[in-house]
Amino acid sequence: MNKFIDDPNPDSHEKKQIDNYKKRKHLNVKVHKTYKVTKGENFNVEKIDLETEITSEMLRTGDWKTKPFKKYNFNAEANMGHGGHCHPLMQVREQFKEIFLGMGFDEMPTNRFVESSFWNFDALFQPQSHPARDMHDTFFIKSPENCVSLPKKYMKATKKIHEKGGFGSKGYQYEWKEEEAKKNLLRTHTTAISSQMLYKLAQQKEFKPVKYFSIDRVFRNETLDATHLAEFH
Repeated sequence: MNKFIDDPNPDSHEKKQIDNYKKRKHLNVKVHKTYKVTKGENFNVEKIDLETEITSEMLRTGDWKTKPFKKYNFNAEANMGHGGHCHPLMQVREQFKEIFLGMGFDEMPTNRFVESSFWNFDALFQPQSHPARDMHDTFFIKSPENCVSLPKKYMKATKKIHEKGGFGSKGYQYEWKEEEAKKNLLRTHTTAISSQMLYKLAQQKEFKPVKYFSIDRVFRNETLDATHLAEFH
């Protein structure tokens, strides 16, 4: 005679005893499973696609406030990386650098992005009324607004050239202002470094010719779009 055990938890019986009954075909084990289905927190009769990122259109219209977003799973494992890669811009920069160094050039120290208007404009004999020195073309610094010091003797000589000229030039015939030259800005070209290197070379007792180059970041107050940034190399 077969025995039938209607037990939701057959593991509660002695496993060895149950196995013996099974071998002798004296026991049939039946497991009954039931499921209960209820409406979840996000139950809806229609399918709703959850948003995964905030778009510029959402920010413009304000839709991000009401859109349903998919929750981030911070415990999800990411794909294993395969190591870093050199940025294409840095690759090209290094290639150019190696070419110049191989030709006997020295690299100028261009690791300072903030310059004074004097080195960026005045020392290059760009008049203080030039349109490029307006706020719509150049980023000026609010704090600190002015540089600490400038070489007085060289600044005086630069002022003279701007106002009255020299070396065959008539100058710009205007009143050159020191306060305008002291304004700090984000350099608009690395030629601001060139002007300082030329000044340092002029201070040598015995002049020795040198060859310099620079490849670095500069800033212009451009209108940003798909092909223009406010900074470039």
